[in-house]
Amino acid sequence: MTETQDYIGAIVKTRFAYHDLETDKIAFKSRPFLIIGAEYDKVPCDLTAFPISKISASQNIDPVHDIKVEKQRYPKLSLNAEVSYIRVHKIQTIHSSQLAIGILSSLSEAYPDLYSEVKAAYRDFSGGLF
Repeated sequence: MTETQDYIGAIVKTRFAYHDLETDKIAFKSRPFLIIGAEYDKVPCDLTAFPISKISASQNIDPVHDIKVEKQRYPKLSLNAEVSYIRVHKIQTIHSSQLAIGILSSLSEAYPDLYSEVKAAYRDFSGGLF
């Protein structure tokens, strides 16, 4: 796939760097992201995305900007955790070369109401910046 438009609204897994406290080194894991934008019409390029996380500490959940996604309610999204959150206040840039595998699922096609909720939450968040 070379057209970036195919990625918009899709959930993908990416190669994600993190600091491993046990080894005190940078390590990598596969992590799902919701792609919301692209730098160019074709890859390679930067993609704008929201991370999708299971949040184990409830005090870290933002009730407005972390959109709850239950595996049982949204099975077509192919997420591993029973409950995940689309973190619209944690927007990130990912290079297309970091995509681990193809598209897991299309949130915009499979669950348009949830996709609209994500878009509204991001509009709310971005409207409060500056």
